[in-house]
Amino acid sequence: MNSIGITKKTENSAENGETAIKITVGDVVLDGILYNTVLAEEIKTYFPLTISMVGYGGREYYGGIDFYPQHLEGGQKTFENGNITYCEAHHNMAIFYAQTDNPNLSVDVIPIGKVTSDLSVFDDLSGSVQITFALAE
Repeated sequence: MNSIGITKKTENSAENGETAIKITVGDVVLDGILYNTVLAEEIKTYFPLTISMVGYGGREYYGGIDFYPQHLEGGQKTFENGNITYCEAHHNMAIFYAQTDNPNLSVDVIPIGKVTSDLSVFDDLSGSVQITFALAE
C-alpha cells in the first residue's frame, strides 16, 4: 500500500485506507465504506449528511445535496450494486442497489464508496426516503 501512497490509517478506517460509515435508511442501519479519494474525503467533511432520496428505475435512490464538491474526477457511465456515487451533472448523490438490463447511465457518476450490507432494504422502499450517511463509531 505504501507504493500507492496509502500509509496512514485513522480510527474510522477500513482496509486500503477506506473509511467505515453507517447508512441509515428509515429504521435500518447499513454498513459501508468511503473510498480513499479526494472527493470522498471532501464529502465526508459534511457528515452526518441526511439526504431526501427518491427511487429511480428499480436500480437506485438519489437526492440532491446542498454543497458543491470541488474535487471531481473519475466519472463513469456504469455502476455496481452497492455503489455510492456523486453526479456532477445532476448535483446529487446516489446509492445503486440493482443492476438493470442496461447498466449504462446517460451521465457520469463518480463512485465515492460502497454499501457493504445486504441491499434488499431498497427493494421495498417507496417514494421519498431520508437517508443519513455518518462515520461509523
